[in-house]
Amino acid sequence: MTEETTDLMDTARLWMVRASDSNFAQWDDLTEWLEADPAHLAAYEAALEEQSWVDDLLNQPDAASVLYQDDVTDEPEQPQVSRARRWWLGGGALAASLAAVAVLTLQPFTSQMIEVQTGPGEHRTITLADGSRVILNGDTRVSYDPESGRHAELAYGEALFEIEHDESRPFVVMAGDTRLVDAGTVFNVVRDDAALEVGVAEGAVIYEGVKGSVRLNPGDVLTQVARGEVRLSRADPGSVGSWNEGVLHFQNAPLTKVANDLTRALGKPVRAGADVGGLRYTGTIAVDGPPDQVVARAAPLLGVAIRDNGKNWEMTLPDGASR
Repeated sequence: MTEETTDLMDTARLWMVRASDSNFAQWDDLTEWLEADPAHLAAYEAALEEQSWVDDLLNQPDAASVLYQDDVTDEPEQPQVSRARRWWLGGGALAASLAAVAVLTLQPFTSQMIEVQTGPGEHRTITLADGSRVILNGDTRVSYDPESGRHAELAYGEALFEIEHDESRPFVVMAGDTRLVDAGTVFNVVRDDAALEVGVAEGAVIYEGVKGSVRLNPGDVLTQVARGEVRLSRADPGSVGSWNEGVLHFQNAPLTKVANDLTRALGKPVRAGADVGGLRYTGTIAVDGPPDQVVARAAPLLGVAIRDNGKNWEMTLPDGASR
């Protein structure tokens, strides 16, 4: 696929996902874009076909258990993943009314990227030319485009994005093969090994993965695992990116994830032993203060012992505890 074709599909996916929003009212702009070139309609139809994977998941009898796990409310608002309507041309004009925002064309990024890396336990804030901010957690590497100020790449670690929204110049975050496009947004991204987690605090993020596109709204958390499979859950929007305020929030999280989050926060590796790796934790952990005090507070909350073996802290079952 050529770069030009890729850009066209990116634009079509944006139209498709945003047209799925029941609040859209700008039908004329999308009509004009689709009629400008036959390739636009073909790309839009292709984007709709990609979206069918979401429909298939939602139509499964156990879709709620597959997509929404550990909800923090009895009836969480679901991410807007409904399939947009198909549009048909007739008599030189679209027969249906169409809705969207101003035309969004993603341009290739050609300027020299700047790379910023933090060590474990270190935080750093990047302020971009348009006032947007990227806040890096410990042990994180991010590259960004200083010329446009609208493109960043997360190699690994965790970053909180506070983006100044511009509909004509969407901010794009690349995390491996996954593209995240802001829609007026504060959002948090974690990339560990083959896993990716995206949580939205404000606005919306358009997730574009290998299987399709999903619009994520405040409180939506998307987790992508191996082979591009995704799971959606709900969280308090105020808890998204709370590590920047010295608090870690967890909702039925495996202790391997808790250990990874503590490692970034404290600057010394925390490992979950084989006997506790499958255990899960729901609650908060304050990570302010000296690291040894943090792990001392965390151990009883997690129901584990945390011992310093010289190289890292290791979580194990307390002495005498059964598996």
